[in-house]
Amino acid sequence: MLKASRSALLHAASNVTSEIAILRPAEGEWSVLEVLAHLVDTDYHYATQALAMRDNPHHMLVHFDDKAWKQEHADIRETSFANVLALLSESHASVLYHLASMSDDDLDSPGRHPRGIPYTVRNVFLRYPQHDEDHTRQVQEILATI
Repeated sequence: MLKASRSALLHAASNVTSEIAILRPAEGEWSVLEVLAHLVDTDYHYATQALAMRDNPHHMLVHFDDKAWKQEHADIRETSFANVLALLSESHASVLYHLASMSDDDLDSPGRHPRGIPYTVRNVFLRYPQHDEDHTRQVQEILATI
């Protein structure tokens, strides 16, 4: 499931050139490069959250802060598209590695969710496919607009 959703995302961006990757459909919106760079950091962020929950049942899930990411990466479009793609491959490999290293007991380890709902390490990993699907649609919409 994780591999398929990421493959679909990469397929959506497969014909994008470096010049196209940095174009924004409108002021304040994200370019394809920004979407993919964001995924690099969310991959690492949620893998870290999963590991923290596995190791500490009192760990409170920390959601990724998109607004802070945008501010901290205001110049991300100056990064080469090839570099972002390479980093995305590495971050996804890291997620797959951590998932493969976990037992069913690890995956069923509870953590705390800010809304007080039951949440496990497995739930963290189940976020990835939906997140990829959301950004696949976003990449498709960006490309259709520009």
